[in-house]
Amino acid sequence: MNKAELINWLLFALASLAASAAYISYKKSAYIIQPPRKTAVAFAPDQYRLAHETVEFATADGVRLKGWFVPAPGGEAGRTIIFCHGWGSNRGEMLRDTWFLAEQGFNLFYFDFRASGESKGSVSSVGYLETRDFDAAYNFLKTNRPQAAASVGVFGTSMGGAVAVYAAAKYPELVCLLAENTFLSYNRVVEYWSWKRLKTPYFPLVWLTLFFVRRKLKADPEPFSPVYNITGVKMPVMFINGDNDDLVPEADAERLFGLCPSEKKQMWVVAGASHAKCAEVGGEVYRNKVSAFFKDNLPEPVEEPQQLPPQAKTAV
Repeated sequence: MNKAELINWLLFALASLAASAAYISYKKSAYIIQPPRKTAVAFAPDQYRLAHETVEFATADGVRLKGWFVPAPGGEAGRTIIFCHGWGSNRGEMLRDTWFLAEQGFNLFYFDFRASGESKGSVSSVGYLETRDFDAAYNFLKTNRPQAAASVGVFGTSMGGAVAVYAAAKYPELVCLLAENTFLSYNRVVEYWSWKRLKTPYFPLVWLTLFFVRRKLKADPEPFSPVYNITGVKMPVMFINGDNDDLVPEADAERLFGLCPSEKKQMWVVAGASHAKCAEVGGEVYRNKVSAFFKDNLPEPVEEPQQLPPQAKTAV
């Protein structure tokens, strides 16, 4: 084989490797924006003897979402917690881990993000498009349950935690935020997930995957990451993370906590908990800490006394 033939073979091999990398990355990008849908929502309020209403509403871009409004026992209260689930999850799994908050006198509002649970849509974005879903859910609550929207807190986990941080920065009237297993950056969590779960190196595969994701979404999800929004969160915040979380390392969680400017913030690291397993591992301690946070920071709104009109003066 002469030198020219050798060069041609090397170029062919490099082109083949590049084509293979592009093909694999393109397929992986489809998996990221189309999570495994769990259409069967396995946990429902009836299983916890909670009265509820199934609701449905549309986002600004026309995606129909489904959810539950669970009024506080004894009747609708003036304080509500909106829940945001993680990627590949649904409102039922969020209910399973947080239903106990109904016993504390809160209304609970759960909904499925697009392409998840029983909601419509076929594309997820791990936070970017889901911010539209939160906007629609919050608007639904304010429009259809104005009394319940008087005092609102947000509870998000993983992708839902990123959306909750975005919401807390966007809507200063929200009262408090609980962010669990919340990643620092969209790009970083995709990198961690690809390496930890699939042993895929960042370059060139993850780099190309992120390129194809941006092309398919026609947008870059990275600016919607918590690292860019947490500095706008001034309300009371509780961060929860597991010390065995392979997608959100404890160092990332601590950095997010440090960037938060809230004067009333706290962080709890659950020993032995992996990603999305804090409730399971924390057990009764988890329930007590989460309940205490919302009881301390999401008060029932105080109704202002009605002022009587001034009495007309009587001419003497």
